[in-house]
Amino acid sequence: MQPRKPLSLRSTHPDGRFTSACALLVLAGCTEYGLGKEVEEPAGAAPEIVVEPEAIAAHACAAPWSGTVVVRNEGEGPLTITGIATTGDWSATLPVPVTVLPGEGTPVTVTGDGEGTLTVSSDDPDEPAIAVPLTVSLNHPPTATVLSPAPDSIFPEPAADQALEGVVTDEDGDDLLVTWTVDDAVILSTTTAPGSVSATLPAAEPGVHTVRLTATDACGEVEATEDVCQDATTTYENLGISTWHYEGSAYWDSTTSELVLTDALIEQVGTAFDTTAAVSGGAVRIEFEFYIGGGSGADGISLTALDADRLTAYTGGTGCGIGYGGSASCTAGPALPGWTLEVDTYYNEGYDPTPDDHVAFTFDGDVDNPAAWAALPEMEDTGWHRIRVDLTDPHLSVTVDGTSYIEQDLIGYFAFPAYVGFTAGTGGNTNRHRIRSLTVTDRACE
Repeated sequence: MQPRKPLSLRSTHPDGRFTSACALLVLAGCTEYGLGKEVEEPAGAAPEIVVEPEAIAAHACAAPWSGTVVVRNEGEGPLTITGIATTGDWSATLPVPVTVLPGEGTPVTVTGDGEGTLTVSSDDPDEPAIAVPLTVSLNHPPTATVLSPAPDSIFPEPAADQALEGVVTDEDGDDLLVTWTVDDAVILSTTTAPGSVSATLPAAEPGVHTVRLTATDACGEVEATEDVCQDATTTYENLGISTWHYEGSAYWDSTTSELVLTDALIEQVGTAFDTTAAVSGGAVRIEFEFYIGGGSGADGISLTALDADRLTAYTGGTGCGIGYGGSASCTAGPALPGWTLEVDTYYNEGYDPTPDDHVAFTFDGDVDNPAAWAALPEMEDTGWHRIRVDLTDPHLSVTVDGTSYIEQDLIGYFAFPAYVGFTAGTGGNTNRHRIRSLTVTDRACE
Protein backbone atom coordinates (compact mmCIF):
# COMPACT_ATOMS: atom_id res chain seq x y z
CA MET A 1 0.00 0.00 0.00
CA GLN A 2 1.36 3.37 -1.00
CA PRO A 3 1.83 5.85 1.84
CA ARG A 4 -0.60 8.76 1.91
CA LYS A 5 0.81 12.00 0.62
CA PRO A 6 0.41 14.99 2.81
CA LEU A 7 -2.31 17.41 1.94
CA SER A 8 -0.93 20.22 -0.15
CA LEU A 9 -2.39 23.72 -0.03
CA ARG A 10 -0.88 24.41 -3.38
CA SER A 11 -1.63 23.00 -6.90
CA THR A 12 0.33 23.16 -10.00
CA HIS A 13 -0.88 25.37 -12.76
CA PRO A 14 -0.72 23.88 -16.21
CA ASP A 15 1.99 26.35 -16.98
CA GLY A 16 3.93 25.13 -13.99
CA ARG A 17 3.02 27.90 -11.49
CA PHE A 18 1.67 27.22 -8.03
CA THR A 19 -1.75 28.46 -7.11
CA SER A 20 -3.31 28.86 -3.72
CA ALA A 21 -5.43 26.02 -2.57
CA CYS A 22 -8.03 28.53 -1.45
CA ALA A 23 -8.32 29.62 -5.04
CA LEU A 24 -9.24 26.05 -5.89
CA LEU A 25 -11.22 25.28 -2.80
CA VAL A 26 -13.35 28.33 -2.35
CA LEU A 27 -16.27 26.16 -1.41
CA ALA A 28 -14.24 24.54 1.30
CA GLY A 29 -14.38 27.76 3.44
CA CYS A 30 -10.68 28.40 4.11
CA THR A 31 -11.52 31.51 6.07
CA GLU A 32 -12.96 29.36 8.77
CA TYR A 33 -9.43 28.39 9.67
CA GLY A 34 -8.17 31.97 9.70
CA LEU A 35 -6.17 31.53 6.63
CA GLY A 36 -7.70 34.58 5.00
CA LYS A 37 -7.28 37.02 8.07
CA GLU A 38 -4.65 39.80 7.87
CA VAL A 39 -1.93 39.22 10.48
CA GLU A 40 -1.24 42.31 12.78
CA GLU A 41 2.36 43.06 13.41
CA PRO A 42 3.11 43.58 17.20
CA ALA A 43 3.58 47.27 18.29
CA GLY A 44 7.12 48.48 18.96
CA ALA A 45 8.30 48.91 22.61
CA ALA A 46 8.09 52.75 22.66
CA PRO A 47 8.74 55.01 25.72
CA GLU A 48 6.24 57.57 27.00
CA ILE A 49 7.48 60.60 28.96
CA VAL A 50 5.48 62.13 31.82
CA VAL A 51 6.70 65.04 33.99
CA GLU A 52 5.16 65.55 37.42
CA PRO A 53 4.02 68.07 38.41
CA GLU A 54 2.99 69.67 35.16
CA ALA A 55 3.66 73.14 36.63
CA ILE A 56 5.21 74.64 39.75
CA ALA A 57 3.63 77.63 41.50
CA ALA A 58 5.16 78.09 44.94
CA HIS A 59 5.64 80.63 47.72
CA ALA A 60 9.12 80.87 49.17
CA CYS A 61 10.30 82.47 52.40
CA ALA A 62 13.62 83.31 50.77
CA ALA A 63 15.16 83.30 47.30
CA PRO A 64 16.20 81.18 45.55
CA TRP A 65 13.60 78.45 45.99
CA SER A 66 14.48 74.79 45.31
CA GLY A 67 12.14 71.95 44.46
CA THR A 68 11.87 68.72 42.53
CA VAL A 69 10.06 67.53 39.44
CA VAL A 70 10.02 63.85 38.49
CA VAL A 71 10.45 62.60 34.92
CA ARG A 72 8.62 59.30 34.58
CA ASN A 73 8.51 56.67 31.86
CA GLU A 74 5.04 55.21 31.42
CA GLY A 75 5.82 53.50 28.10
CA GLU A 76 7.02 49.97 27.33
CA GLY A 77 10.50 50.76 26.17
CA PRO A 78 13.46 52.58 27.76
CA LEU A 79 13.25 56.39 27.79
CA THR A 80 16.36 58.43 27.14
CA ILE A 81 16.37 61.98 28.51
CA THR A 82 18.54 63.86 26.07
CA GLY A 83 18.39 67.42 27.34
CA ILE A 84 17.45 69.74 30.22
CA ALA A 85 16.99 73.47 29.69
CA THR A 86 15.63 76.39 31.76
CA THR A 87 14.64 79.99 31.17
CA GLY A 88 14.50 82.97 33.52
CA ASP A 89 16.46 82.93 36.77
CA TRP A 90 16.23 79.17 36.99
CA SER A 91 18.62 76.24 36.82
CA ALA A 92 18.12 72.47 36.77
CA THR A 93 20.35 69.63 37.92
CA LEU A 94 20.34 66.35 35.97
CA PRO A 95 23.29 64.81 34.07
CA VAL A 96 22.18 63.91 30.55
CA PRO A 97 21.76 61.67 28.73
CA VAL A 98 20.09 59.46 31.28
CA THR A 99 17.95 56.36 30.72
CA VAL A 100 14.69 55.78 32.57
CA LEU A 101 13.27 52.26 32.48
CA PRO A 102 9.55 51.60 32.05
CA GLY A 103 7.56 52.28 35.21
CA GLU A 104 10.39 54.23 36.81
CA GLY A 105 11.21 57.90 37.28
CA THR A 106 14.16 60.18 37.95
CA PRO A 107 14.10 63.44 39.96
CA VAL A 108 15.22 66.78 38.55
CA THR A 109 16.13 69.54 41.03
CA VAL A 110 15.07 73.01 39.94
CA THR A 111 16.27 76.18 41.65
CA GLY A 112 15.30 79.75 40.99
CA ASP A 113 13.12 82.76 41.56
CA GLY A 114 10.34 84.50 39.68
CA GLU A 115 8.99 83.07 36.44
CA GLY A 116 10.70 80.60 34.13
CA THR A 117 10.36 77.32 32.26
CA LEU A 118 11.91 73.87 32.54
CA THR A 119 12.09 71.97 29.23
CA VAL A 120 12.82 68.23 29.23
CA SER A 121 13.83 66.65 25.89
CA SER A 122 13.73 62.90 25.28
CA ASP A 123 13.39 60.19 22.64
CA ASP A 124 9.64 59.88 23.17
CA PRO A 125 8.47 59.66 19.55
CA ASP A 126 5.13 61.34 20.29
CA GLU A 127 6.26 64.15 22.61
CA PRO A 128 9.99 64.75 22.31
CA ALA A 129 9.94 67.85 24.54
CA ILE A 130 7.81 68.85 27.55
CA ALA A 131 7.77 72.38 29.00
CA VAL A 132 7.00 72.88 32.71
CA PRO A 133 6.05 76.45 33.79
CA LEU A 134 7.92 77.58 36.94
CA THR A 135 6.65 80.39 39.17
CA VAL A 136 7.86 81.29 42.67
CA SER A 137 6.89 84.39 44.65
CA LEU A 138 8.49 85.46 47.90
CA ASN A 139 6.35 85.16 51.02
CA HIS A 140 7.78 87.40 53.70
CA PRO A 141 7.23 86.77 57.42
CA PRO A 142 4.22 88.54 58.95
CA THR A 143 4.43 91.87 60.75
CA ALA A 144 3.01 92.74 64.16
CA THR A 145 2.35 96.15 65.73
CA VAL A 146 0.92 96.98 69.14
CA LEU A 147 -1.41 99.98 68.83
CA SER A 148 -2.70 100.09 72.38
CA PRO A 149 -1.47 100.49 75.05
CA ALA A 150 1.00 103.18 74.08
CA PRO A 151 4.68 102.68 74.93
CA ASP A 152 5.47 103.01 78.65
CA SER A 153 1.83 103.49 79.58
CA ILE A 154 1.02 103.85 83.27
CA PHE A 155 -2.33 102.40 84.29
CA PRO A 156 -3.78 104.47 87.14
CA GLU A 157 -5.20 103.17 90.37
CA PRO A 158 -7.41 101.29 90.94
CA ALA A 159 -6.32 98.47 88.66
CA ALA A 160 -8.83 97.64 85.92
CA ASP A 161 -9.06 95.55 82.76
CA GLN A 162 -7.21 97.10 79.84
CA ALA A 163 -7.92 96.72 76.12
CA LEU A 164 -5.09 95.47 73.93
CA GLU A 165 -5.24 96.46 70.26
CA GLY A 166 -2.85 95.58 67.46
CA VAL A 167 -2.53 94.87 63.77
CA VAL A 168 -0.95 91.90 61.99
CA THR A 169 -0.13 91.71 58.29
CA ASP A 170 0.65 88.57 56.30
CA GLU A 171 0.99 88.13 52.56
CA ASP A 172 -1.03 84.95 52.23
CA GLY A 173 -2.63 84.45 55.65
CA ASP A 174 -1.88 80.72 55.57
CA ASP A 175 -0.93 78.91 58.77
CA LEU A 176 -1.00 82.19 60.70
CA LEU A 177 -0.94 82.08 64.49
CA VAL A 178 -1.46 85.29 66.46
CA THR A 179 -0.76 85.30 70.20
CA TRP A 180 -1.15 87.97 72.88
CA THR A 181 0.85 87.45 76.05
CA VAL A 182 1.61 89.46 79.14
CA ASP A 183 4.64 88.45 81.16
CA ASP A 184 4.69 85.25 79.04
CA ALA A 185 1.20 84.18 80.16
CA VAL A 186 -1.12 83.53 77.20
CA ILE A 187 -4.14 85.81 77.02
CA LEU A 188 -5.47 85.08 73.54
CA SER A 189 -4.44 82.96 70.56
CA THR A 190 -6.14 83.07 67.18
CA THR A 191 -5.62 81.62 63.72
CA THR A 192 -7.96 84.09 62.01
CA ALA A 193 -6.96 86.17 59.02
CA PRO A 194 -4.48 89.01 59.43
CA GLY A 195 -5.76 92.44 60.31
CA SER A 196 -6.91 93.98 63.58
CA VAL A 197 -6.34 91.77 66.62
CA SER A 198 -7.44 92.49 70.16
CA ALA A 199 -7.46 91.02 73.64
CA THR A 200 -8.22 92.04 77.20
CA LEU A 201 -5.53 92.40 79.83
CA PRO A 202 -7.07 91.58 83.22
CA ALA A 203 -6.42 93.99 86.06
CA ALA A 204 -2.71 93.65 86.71
CA GLU A 205 -0.63 93.52 89.84
CA PRO A 206 1.33 96.69 90.67
CA GLY A 207 4.56 97.08 88.73
CA VAL A 208 5.96 96.79 85.24
CA HIS A 209 4.51 94.26 82.79
CA THR A 210 5.51 93.32 79.25
CA VAL A 211 2.73 93.05 76.67
CA ARG A 212 3.76 90.98 73.64
CA LEU A 213 1.98 90.48 70.30
CA THR A 214 3.43 87.54 68.35
CA ALA A 215 2.64 86.52 64.76
CA THR A 216 3.94 83.26 63.31
CA ASP A 217 3.64 81.63 59.90
CA ALA A 218 5.68 79.21 57.81
CA CYS A 219 8.27 81.92 57.13
CA GLY A 220 9.02 82.75 60.74
CA GLU A 221 7.96 84.56 63.88
CA VAL A 222 7.84 88.27 64.66
CA GLU A 223 6.80 90.04 67.81
CA ALA A 224 6.02 93.52 69.08
CA THR A 225 6.34 94.37 72.75
CA GLU A 226 5.39 97.26 74.98
CA ASP A 227 6.26 97.74 78.63
CA VAL A 228 3.41 99.07 80.74
CA CYS A 229 3.08 99.72 84.44
CA GLN A 230 0.17 99.29 86.81
CA ASP A 231 0.53 102.06 89.33
CA ALA A 232 -0.08 101.67 93.03
CA THR A 233 0.97 103.50 96.16
CA THR A 234 2.07 101.99 99.42
CA THR A 235 2.42 104.25 102.43
CA TYR A 236 4.64 103.38 105.36
CA GLU A 237 4.00 105.45 108.48
CA ASN A 238 5.83 105.47 111.77
CA LEU A 239 8.61 103.36 110.35
CA GLY A 240 10.55 101.32 112.85
CA ILE A 241 13.54 103.64 112.70
CA SER A 242 14.86 102.01 115.85
CA THR A 243 15.67 98.88 113.80
CA TRP A 244 17.57 100.70 111.06
CA HIS A 245 21.25 100.41 110.24
CA TYR A 246 23.09 102.99 112.34
CA GLU A 247 26.63 104.27 111.99
CA GLY A 248 28.69 106.99 113.65
CA SER A 249 26.96 109.25 116.13
CA ALA A 250 23.40 108.30 115.11
CA TYR A 251 21.04 106.60 117.57
CA TRP A 252 17.38 106.12 118.36
CA ASP A 253 16.01 108.19 121.24
CA SER A 254 13.28 105.95 122.64
CA THR A 255 12.20 108.65 125.12
CA THR A 256 11.20 111.12 122.43
CA SER A 257 10.78 108.60 119.53
CA GLU A 258 13.22 110.60 117.48
CA LEU A 259 16.21 109.72 115.33
CA VAL A 260 19.26 111.56 116.61
CA LEU A 261 21.92 111.99 113.92
CA THR A 262 24.29 114.20 115.93
CA ASP A 263 24.28 115.83 119.28
CA ALA A 264 25.78 119.30 119.66
CA LEU A 265 29.38 118.06 119.49
CA ILE A 266 32.20 118.88 117.10
CA GLU A 267 33.42 116.56 114.32
CA GLN A 268 30.38 114.29 114.35
CA VAL A 269 28.92 112.17 111.53
CA GLY A 270 25.82 110.06 111.98
CA THR A 271 23.84 107.99 109.45
CA ALA A 272 20.81 105.73 109.61
CA PHE A 273 19.27 103.70 106.76
CA ASP A 274 16.34 101.36 106.43
CA THR A 275 18.02 98.32 104.85
CA THR A 276 15.06 95.97 105.33
CA ALA A 277 13.23 97.09 102.18
CA ALA A 278 14.03 99.13 99.09
CA VAL A 279 11.74 101.63 97.37
CA SER A 280 11.89 103.01 93.85
CA GLY A 281 14.56 105.65 93.45
CA GLY A 282 12.50 107.39 90.77
CA ALA A 283 8.93 107.11 92.07
CA VAL A 284 8.59 107.95 95.73
CA ARG A 285 7.22 110.53 98.16
CA ILE A 286 9.01 111.08 101.46
CA GLU A 287 7.77 113.35 104.24
CA PHE A 288 9.39 113.98 107.60
CA GLU A 289 10.13 116.63 110.21
CA PHE A 290 13.62 117.79 111.04
CA TYR A 291 15.24 119.88 113.74
CA ILE A 292 18.57 121.68 113.43
CA GLY A 293 19.83 123.78 116.33
CA GLY A 294 21.05 123.88 119.87
CA GLY A 295 24.69 124.41 118.91
CA SER A 296 27.12 126.92 117.44
CA GLY A 297 25.83 126.46 113.90
CA ALA A 298 26.84 123.61 111.56
CA ASP A 299 26.48 121.73 109.26
CA GLY A 300 23.17 120.25 108.10
CA ILE A 301 21.21 117.09 107.36
CA SER A 302 20.44 115.02 104.29
CA LEU A 303 17.70 112.74 103.07
CA THR A 304 19.55 110.15 100.98
CA ALA A 305 18.14 107.48 98.69
CA LEU A 306 21.07 105.08 98.76
CA ASP A 307 21.50 102.94 95.64
CA ALA A 308 21.23 99.41 97.03
CA ASP A 309 22.95 97.96 93.97
CA ARG A 310 26.06 100.13 94.21
CA LEU A 311 26.52 100.87 97.88
CA THR A 312 29.86 100.07 99.50
CA ALA A 313 29.41 102.18 102.66
CA TYR A 314 26.70 103.83 104.74
CA THR A 315 28.71 106.89 105.77
CA GLY A 316 30.00 109.63 103.51
CA GLY A 317 32.30 112.57 104.08
CA THR A 318 32.49 114.91 107.07
CA GLY A 319 32.32 118.72 107.01
CA CYS A 320 30.72 119.92 103.79
CA GLY A 321 29.95 116.27 103.01
CA ILE A 322 27.25 116.29 105.75
CA GLY A 323 27.69 112.53 106.12
CA TYR A 324 26.82 111.64 102.49
CA GLY A 325 29.08 113.58 100.14
CA GLY A 326 32.43 113.53 98.48
CA SER A 327 33.90 114.49 95.11
CA ALA A 328 35.07 117.84 96.53
CA SER A 329 38.21 119.15 98.20
CA CYS A 330 36.21 120.26 101.24
CA THR A 331 35.57 116.65 102.26
CA ALA A 332 37.44 113.40 102.08
CA GLY A 333 34.26 111.48 101.21
CA PRO A 334 33.39 108.81 100.28
CA ALA A 335 30.42 109.92 98.18
CA LEU A 336 27.35 107.73 98.67
CA PRO A 337 25.74 106.47 95.41
CA GLY A 338 22.13 107.42 94.70
CA TRP A 339 20.52 110.80 95.19
CA THR A 340 20.43 113.21 98.11
CA LEU A 341 18.42 116.23 99.22
CA GLU A 342 20.38 118.21 101.77
CA VAL A 343 19.33 120.99 104.14
CA ASP A 344 22.57 122.93 104.52
CA THR A 345 22.88 125.52 107.30
CA TYR A 346 26.59 126.34 107.02
CA TYR A 347 28.15 128.27 104.16
CA ASN A 348 31.17 126.57 102.62
CA GLU A 349 32.48 129.35 100.42
CA GLY A 350 33.42 128.17 96.96
CA TYR A 351 31.34 125.02 97.30
CA ASP A 352 27.81 126.04 98.27
CA PRO A 353 25.59 127.85 95.75
CA THR A 354 24.46 130.48 98.32
CA PRO A 355 25.47 131.72 101.78
CA ASP A 356 21.84 131.30 102.91
CA ASP A 357 20.41 128.18 104.43
CA HIS A 358 19.33 126.15 101.43
CA VAL A 359 18.12 122.86 100.01
CA ALA A 360 20.18 121.19 97.28
CA PHE A 361 19.65 118.02 95.29
CA THR A 362 22.70 116.04 94.16
CA PHE A 363 23.47 112.76 92.41
CA ASP A 364 26.04 110.33 93.80
CA GLY A 365 27.20 112.62 96.58
CA ASP A 366 28.57 115.36 94.33
CA VAL A 367 28.27 118.06 97.01
CA ASP A 368 29.64 121.01 95.03
CA ASN A 369 27.65 120.31 91.85
CA PRO A 370 23.95 120.35 92.76
CA ALA A 371 21.41 119.44 90.08
CA ALA A 372 18.85 121.74 91.73
CA TRP A 373 18.87 124.09 94.72
CA ALA A 374 16.89 126.84 96.43
CA ALA A 375 17.55 129.26 99.29
CA LEU A 376 15.60 128.77 102.52
CA PRO A 377 14.68 131.03 105.39
CA GLU A 378 16.47 130.47 108.67
CA MET A 379 16.26 126.78 109.65
CA GLU A 380 18.41 126.74 112.82
CA ASP A 381 16.89 127.05 116.29
CA THR A 382 13.46 127.83 114.88
CA GLY A 383 11.87 124.57 115.88
CA TRP A 384 10.67 121.62 113.84
CA HIS A 385 10.18 121.95 110.09
CA ARG A 386 8.24 119.69 107.78
CA ILE A 387 9.65 118.75 104.37
CA ARG A 388 8.10 116.78 101.52
CA VAL A 389 10.03 115.35 98.59
CA ASP A 390 8.15 114.03 95.54
CA LEU A 391 10.06 112.25 92.81
CA THR A 392 8.46 111.05 89.61
CA ASP A 393 11.38 110.55 87.26
CA PRO A 394 12.51 113.03 86.00
CA HIS A 395 10.48 115.55 88.03
CA LEU A 396 11.50 116.71 91.49
CA SER A 397 9.18 118.59 93.83
CA VAL A 398 10.33 119.92 97.22
CA THR A 399 8.22 121.79 99.76
CA VAL A 400 9.30 123.01 103.18
CA ASP A 401 6.70 124.02 105.73
CA GLY A 402 4.08 124.04 102.98
CA THR A 403 6.02 126.31 100.64
CA SER A 404 7.27 125.01 97.29
CA TYR A 405 10.97 125.58 96.73
CA ILE A 406 11.84 123.25 93.84
CA GLU A 407 9.71 122.17 90.87
CA GLN A 408 12.14 120.94 88.24
CA ASP A 409 12.85 118.17 85.74
CA LEU A 410 16.30 116.72 86.27
CA ILE A 411 18.73 114.76 84.14
CA GLY A 412 20.18 111.93 86.18
CA TYR A 413 19.93 108.32 87.22
CA PHE A 414 16.88 107.40 89.29
CA ALA A 415 16.17 103.81 88.21
CA PHE A 416 17.59 101.99 91.21
CA PRO A 417 16.28 100.26 94.34
CA ALA A 418 16.79 102.75 97.15
CA TYR A 419 17.42 102.41 100.87
CA VAL A 420 15.86 105.48 102.49
CA GLY A 421 17.97 107.11 105.17
CA PHE A 422 19.37 110.24 106.75
CA THR A 423 22.82 111.66 107.37
CA ALA A 424 24.17 114.66 109.27
CA GLY A 425 27.50 116.09 110.28
CA THR A 426 29.28 118.75 112.31
CA GLY A 427 32.75 120.19 112.01
CA GLY A 428 34.36 122.85 114.18
CA ASN A 429 30.86 124.17 114.89
CA THR A 430 27.99 122.16 116.27
CA ASN A 431 24.24 121.50 116.12
CA ARG A 432 21.75 118.89 117.12
CA HIS A 433 20.24 117.13 114.08
CA ARG A 434 17.04 115.18 114.68
CA ILE A 435 14.33 113.44 112.55
CA ARG A 436 10.76 112.41 113.39
CA SER A 437 7.34 111.65 111.82
CA LEU A 438 8.68 109.88 108.75
CA THR A 439 6.22 108.78 106.05
CA VAL A 440 7.31 107.03 102.84
CA THR A 441 4.90 106.54 99.98
CA ASP A 442 6.28 104.15 97.38
CA ARG A 443 4.78 104.23 93.89
CA ALA A 444 5.00 101.18 91.68
CA CYS A 445 5.58 103.16 88.48
CA GLU A 446 8.32 105.66 87.84
